[in-house]
Amino acid sequence: MAGLGRGLDALFAESAVLKEMKQSENNGENIKNIKLIDIEPNKAQARKKFNEETLNELAESIKTYGLLQPIIVEQKNDYYSIIAGERRWRAAKIAGLTEIPCLIRNEDEQRVKEISLIENIQRENLNPIEKALGYRELIDNYNLKQQELADKLGISRTAVTNTLRILNLDKRVMELAIEGKLTEGHCRTLLAITDPDKQYKAALRIMEKGQSVSDLEKTMKNRKTIKEVTAKYEPLYREIEDSFQSFFGTKVKLRPKKHSGRIVIQYTSNDDLERLLDLIKNKE
Repeated sequence: MAGLGRGLDALFAESAVLKEMKQSENNGENIKNIKLIDIEPNKAQARKKFNEETLNELAESIKTYGLLQPIIVEQKNDYYSIIAGERRWRAAKIAGLTEIPCLIRNEDEQRVKEISLIENIQRENLNPIEKALGYRELIDNYNLKQQELADKLGISRTAVTNTLRILNLDKRVMELAIEGKLTEGHCRTLLAITDPDKQYKAALRIMEKGQSVSDLEKTMKNRKTIKEVTAKYEPLYREIEDSFQSFFGTKVKLRPKKHSGRIVIQYTSNDDLERLLDLIKNKE
């Protein structure tokens, strides 16, 4: 039921797009039907991937009820460019519609990108990398400070900072996030692993084991504890290893964990293994 409640909140919440429509109505702007063939996606749209299954579900809904919420477009020379609503436009094409209701706006480039980004974020349509790249583009192209962007999006500056940090992930990990295999929470937690190969391997384990963010945080906390314990008792471990190596006459390594561990004794041949076994038996 918690998931349902969240879905209803998202459905009935007043989005930035609805606010834009209300503002337009107050300004006397009209909504009119435009042919689908005269509408094109915005090339600067942050969202690059669309889930085919959910698109088809929306298309079935549009077949039954029609397109209940107009998309927002701006008029170019001989076509209309989508500001917000590309997913609905794609679904309308699948549903077989020839024209859809559109709200025509003439905004500056920055405003267009802000509206598009806000709509996608509120509808949770962006993967973590698309979201971070959208933030970065607005900051870099329009000289916005992180606090200014946070104010425009209605979120905290810390949230903006944490999202932007995701772009520091290993490229292989970012690809997994783009494919929808890692959540933003996973990405933020993986940033604690600074070695690129270890970070990527941890991401693969998340996928294989279906780890939640809390599971991942717990695993990393345990590993941190093990490292701290190992560092604390490093001199003692080295002394124990030296004692074992003197007794067995071969290399010995301790592999400590939080409450347990392993002792690894190296042997070079079957004869060497028999020698070690004889040493243990004679010791008994």
